[in-house]
Amino acid sequence: MTPDGESAFDQAPDQTGAEPDDSQRMRAFEAERQTIVGELHDDLLPYLFAAAGSLASLQRQHPELKSKLDQPAQWIDQAREIARRIMSGAALPSDFSSGPLVAAKEFLESVVLTSNDAKSLSVQWVHLDGSAQLDWQETQTIAVYRIVCEAVRNVVRHADATELVISWQANENGWTVSIQDNGVGLDGQSVSKSSHGITLMRERANAAGLRLTIGAGQTAGTEVTVTPWTITAQPE
Repeated sequence: MTPDGESAFDQAPDQTGAEPDDSQRMRAFEAERQTIVGELHDDLLPYLFAAAGSLASLQRQHPELKSKLDQPAQWIDQAREIARRIMSGAALPSDFSSGPLVAAKEFLESVVLTSNDAKSLSVQWVHLDGSAQLDWQETQTIAVYRIVCEAVRNVVRHADATELVISWQANENGWTVSIQDNGVGLDGQSVSKSSHGITLMRERANAAGLRLTIGAGQTAGTEVTVTPWTITAQPE
């Protein structure tokens, strides 16, 4: 953490060393994710379905083996469900017409927030109508969608929170997206470059010309904010 309480990730992209094709890199990264989705769907899932069918057939033909095969059958079902979740998370929504926050809400409520880990979590989405009216740039749309999804996943998995608020607000810098929870919070070591999820969030923000801040919430927990970089906001 910096002395003013903000995380080390509250920093502008290195303008002197930044590559001019950040948006192309982001698109290439997303294309790679789509390739992974295709490989899971075409190469992995057929084998899992075949294995599940074979086990079911064995259980019917040999009732005496049913109890011994129940556990492997459950493992295959779990593997299929994990593959589906990975595919859902890796693929971009087909419709961003209402902006990245609405798309993130639809994905998270259908996949992440329905999990057992999220049963005790109360989630509020604030001012989504305002965000839907913004003329979002493509790279910022993708970055905000991915960052919100990753931040909410982190809350569900690690924060031990009971309340989560995802909000959008127009301001003098353009807009601010905030993801705030009342969980255990992050210390200076937790918010580090060794964290894979946070590193990806930072890279996405930088590639889209966005400012990512991770720090303590106003009362407790953690707050993640995303805003556009402005000339006055960038450090000298």
